[in-house]
Amino acid sequence: MNTTSTQNSTLEEDCSGALKNDEIAILSAMNSVLALITVVGNALILAAIYKVQSQRTPSNAFVASMGAADFSVGLLMNPLWVAKSVLNIWRSDNQLSTAIEVLTMQTIVATTFSLCAVSVDRYIAVTRMRYIEIMSWKRIRITILLIWTFSMLFACLRLLITDPLQLPKLWLAATVITVIAPLTLISICYYHIFKAARFQISKISASEETKISPDQAIMQLKHRKGLFTRYDFAFLTIGILLVDSICWTPGLVISLIQFFIVNNCQKLMINGYWFWGALAEFSNSAFNPFIYCMRSRDFRKAVKKVIGDCVY
Repeated sequence: MNTTSTQNSTLEEDCSGALKNDEIAILSAMNSVLALITVVGNALILAAIYKVQSQRTPSNAFVASMGAADFSVGLLMNPLWVAKSVLNIWRSDNQLSTAIEVLTMQTIVATTFSLCAVSVDRYIAVTRMRYIEIMSWKRIRITILLIWTFSMLFACLRLLITDPLQLPKLWLAATVITVIAPLTLISICYYHIFKAARFQISKISASEETKISPDQAIMQLKHRKGLFTRYDFAFLTIGILLVDSICWTPGLVISLIQFFIVNNCQKLMINGYWFWGALAEFSNSAFNPFIYCMRSRDFRKAVKKVIGDCVY
C-alpha cells in the first residue's frame, strides 16, 4: 500500500501539469474580464425578456434558459477557474477541482441543449402549420425543466470517477453528447429551415411574374418580410454555431489527445492544458448575448429600453 502511494506521488511530481506564473496571470486576467462581460451581457438579455412584454415568446423562453446558463458561467465558473489557476490546482482528484468540473459539465449541457431547443422551435415554426398547438407553454416549461434536470444528473457522473487516468473517457463522451450531438441536430434543423424558406420565396417570385391584385401584393410583401425575418434568425443562429464550434474545438482536441495517449505521465501533464480549454469554452457565454444584440433589432430595442429604465 505504501509502495503504491509512493509510486503515485512520484508520478505526479515527475508528470506535473502545473501552470507557470505568467500563465496564471494571463488566465486569471482573461477569466476575470470574461466574467464581467458574461454577467453584464446575459443579465441584459434576461432583463429584456422579463421586462419587455413583446419578448416573452416561446422561442425566447429557450433563449432565456440559455442566458441563465451563460449567466451562471460568468457568475460562478469564471471566478472558480480564477481560483483554480491562482492555487495552481491541476490535479483532477482535488475536491475543488472535482466540484468545478461538475459545475462546468452542468452549465455546458444546459447551454447547448437550450440552444438546441431554440433551433427545434424555429424548425417547427417554419415547417409546421400547427405551431401554436405543438409549442404550448406547458410543453415549453416541461422541456426547459428536463434540460436542466438532465444537465445536473449528467454532471454528477463526474463524481463516480475517482481515478484521474480514467477521466479522459468521460471528457470525450461528454464532448460527443453535449457538443457534437446538439450541433448536429441544430445543423439538420436549419438545413430544413433554409430549404422551406427558399421554396416559399421561389413561389413568391413566380407569382410576381403574373398580374396580381393590390391586396395580394400586400399579402406577399408581408409574407416576404416574415421570410426575411426567418432568414435573419437563421443567419444569427449559424453565427452562434460558428462561434460555438470555435470555442469548443480546443476542448475536443484536448479530449481526443488525452484519450488516445497511452503514456500515463503524458495524460497527467495534459491536465494543464484544460485551463486554456475551459477558457475557450467559457468565452462562448460572453459572446452569445452580443450576437443577439447585434443581429436582432427587437433585442436591441428591448435592451435599450431596459437600460433606459435603469438610468432614468
